[in-house]
Amino acid sequence: MLTKKTLHSSILIKLNERIEQLKTALKDTLDATANETKSSAGDKHETGRAMAQLEQEKLGGQINEVIKLKEALLRLNPETPCNTVCLGSMVLTSMGKFYISVGIGAQIIDGQSIFCMTPLAPICQSMLGKKAGDSISWQGNEIRIMSIS
Repeated sequence: MLTKKTLHSSILIKLNERIEQLKTALKDTLDATANETKSSAGDKHETGRAMAQLEQEKLGGQINEVIKLKEALLRLNPETPCNTVCLGSMVLTSMGKFYISVGIGAQIIDGQSIFCMTPLAPICQSMLGKKAGDSISWQGNEIRIMSIS
């Protein structure tokens, strides 16, 4: 059975891996720009540098966003028990499992699909404050909250 602590750790590992992938891509882009500087001339050179600069800015922004997600996740204590749906809750519903934490979407962890969502997500807003056994109506469907940890 997937515990909240295991889930939290797995997501943290995935975020760290994503940061490293983005940093590698940024380094590769910087290296390519340096090599192009040595071998190009004229308008082609300027266009290539501008495109590389845009790619570097995009990658830098992505790195910053993933770092913010990681920092938000680190502020949660997965060992804190939850009796109602709140930030940090792992919620089993009749529709699936949710981890109210950071908005990174569906994740497959230990063979299970978990929806990792911010408490600002509309479906999470409908669940906040509910207890096990409560139900919510979402897009015409009745969703039962089976357990919260």
